[in-house]
Amino acid sequence: MHVNSKLGTTPMAWKVERWLEDVFPGEDRIYEEYRLLPRRELGVVAAAVLDVALGELLSRRLIDKPKEYEEFLGLNEDGRAPCASFGARIQLGLLLGIITETDASLLRTVKNIRNKLAHRVKSDYNTSDVLPLITSLHDKFLSQSNRLIERGVLPGPQHDFTLLRPHLETTPEAGAGLLLAVLTVYQSYFHRLSDLITRVTIVFPPDTDGV
Repeated sequence: MHVNSKLGTTPMAWKVERWLEDVFPGEDRIYEEYRLLPRRELGVVAAAVLDVALGELLSRRLIDKPKEYEEFLGLNEDGRAPCASFGARIQLGLLLGIITETDASLLRTVKNIRNKLAHRVKSDYNTSDVLPLITSLHDKFLSQSNRLIERGVLPGPQHDFTLLRPHLETTPEAGAGLLLAVLTVYQSYFHRLSDLITRVTIVFPPDTDGV
């Protein structure tokens, strides 16, 4: 059995990649890890990374019953699980107070971009089916990333993507660069959240028989 100080003893039900152990390259390596991916592949991988990261954060938030939360979250690779999809995890993360409404809206946009790039043959970041999503992602990310910097959650000067926006319509690389920035910032953000998350508690403690 695998033992993790935050997650406790982990039964073999957990089969998907572990974000912090298997995926997260370190805050100073995120950009380099993904910058050479082809554009469409980046769209799929970015959503997959944030999906598995959110799944792991949720596992740290739910009541400490590993078999139950692993099956519920689909960490056993059962796609039929109630919370196995990225969309379901975003919603649960919002309801459990891990992410904000702004985060949820932004992550849903990333999910929708992934869906277009993965399931349409000729889609790109500046095609008519994806461009509105990219433009929306630009505006949401500019506001949210600067808010996180202002609050001291993330380091560095405020971001200015206003020069990028005019190029989104004509240059697909601009949209891919924006998505890479979102992936970089949100992995760093989730990494910082991971040590702050506490488990929910049972409202009525179990009786002496442990029922």
